[in-house]
Order: sequence, then structure tokens, then C-alpha cells
Amino acid sequence: MKPFAITIFITFFCVTLCNSQASDKPKIALSFELGKTGLIYNLNFDYKFAEKDFGFHSSVGSNFGRYLNAKTFGGGVYYLAGKKSHFLEIGADLQYLLIDEVSDDQKGLSFVYPNYSIKTLFPGLNLGYRVYGRKTLFRVGFSSNLIKSDFVPGGYISYGVLL
Repeated sequence: MKPFAITIFITFFCVTLCNSQASDKPKIALSFELGKTGLIYNLNFDYKFAEKDFGFHSSVGSNFGRYLNAKTFGGGVYYLAGKKSHFLEIGADLQYLLIDEVSDDQKGLSFVYPNYSIKTLFPGLNLGYRVYGRKTLFRVGFSSNLIKSDFVPGGYISYGVLL
């Protein structure tokens, strides 16, 4: 876990340093997201490169469930198509999903999550709408994930502030 955190820090530092000479500032946002894989609440860090149409994000989340606890963390990249502040967002994610089934006689959202404990990496694709306000970021879209050879459809809605 420590090498992963160091890698993320070095990547963020280098990206910030490389873009310091650009005339347009990068867009950095912190947002709250509902969705992606089931009813998971995510906290996202989003970085859009200055004068570029792409960026990356990292996220950590949980469902805070009573009988089926789901936790996820990871990140992804995205490409934006559009002008000014309204964009079509196309992205790819790689997340780590940890599901801990606390009670086997109480079933949660079995149509979204596997109804068993699991620890796995899973890829996902996103297609959505993104709009930047003066100090805000809003996103909404569809997400498709592949968890242990099972296709899991999803969606997301996100609202955040630009830093």
C-alpha cells in the first residue's frame, strides 16, 4: 500500500509541476459521487490538465451498509469532448472492490452486488455529461463494470467544488 501511495503522490507532483508553465490553469476538483457500482458513496479527486481535453481521477467509497458492506478505491482516466464548460465525458476506471457479507440471512441489493464476500479488481467504462461552473463541477452518466466475469451496469451523479 505504501508504494502505491508514493506513486500517486509523485505522479500528482510531476503533473502539477509540468503544467505550471501553461497559460490556462488546470481544473482540480473534489466531489461527492453517488453510484458507479451500486449505491456506493464516493469521494473523488479530479484533475483536468490545463488546455487539454483529458484528465484523471481517484476515488474512495463505501455503501455504509448494515448487512452487506462494500468498499471501493481506485482511479481512472477520462476524455472530454465539447466546448467551454459542457462536455461529453468518456472514461475508463480500475477499482478495487471489497464486499464483506455481515449477515447471510439478510440480503441487500443482490441485483447490484454479488451476494457473497469478495475482494477483486474490476475495470469499468463511463459515458456521461460533465459541466464546469465558476466554482463547481457536476457530472452524471452511465457506468458499466466487469466483476469476476459478470457485467454490472450502473450509473453515477456527482457534485463538487473546484479547488
